[in-house]
Amino acid sequence: MGAAAGTKKDEQSRETRRRLIDAASALFAERGYRDTSVQAIGERAGISRGSIFWHFGSKEGLLWAVVEEAFGRWETDVLVPDIGDAIGIEAVRRGVRAHRRFLTDDGGALRLFYVLMFEALGPRPEFRGRFVELHAHLRETTAGWIASGQRAGELRADIDPQIVTTMLVSALGGLAYQYLLDPEGVDLTAAYDGLVALLERGLAA
Repeated sequence: MGAAAGTKKDEQSRETRRRLIDAASALFAERGYRDTSVQAIGERAGISRGSIFWHFGSKEGLLWAVVEEAFGRWETDVLVPDIGDAIGIEAVRRGVRAHRRFLTDDGGALRLFYVLMFEALGPRPEFRGRFVELHAHLRETTAGWIASGQRAGELRADIDPQIVTTMLVSALGGLAYQYLLDPEGVDLTAAYDGLVALLERGLAA
């Protein structure tokens, strides 16, 4: 009896989190993060706003959950299937295309990502560790593509996968926030194609 009750309570808790994340995602997209109140999120979810603090600690904590889910969904549904078993420069090409899909299909999530990241660099340093982990994961994944290409003899042996990966992640991040700030002023096709061309010339064995 106790186990069944515990399972039901856990299911209710997961459902509450799901409804709050869905409501926050919709409202952040409609109104922006700053203009979305916890009361509005609670009303949209049909749940007491006190549940936000119970489950996420703060409005910023809920924002992180929204961002984290968007990145997880992109990695699982887009990045991993798109990369498949590719290595080396082909994996980089596919990864760059997947990044563009994220930017153009789910730009709202990336915008929220930057909102929270700059908070982490300033008034909310408690989120810094989570961003460190997320970027480390991206670099580790990408470095694996580079190292595999080296072992296959496709990429130069004298390059450091970690350095290349840091530069690639930085380039993609910079491109994303420039586009989000000024979509009319950034030619995405030229930028992404140019980045891949530079990598091909610089990395090829």
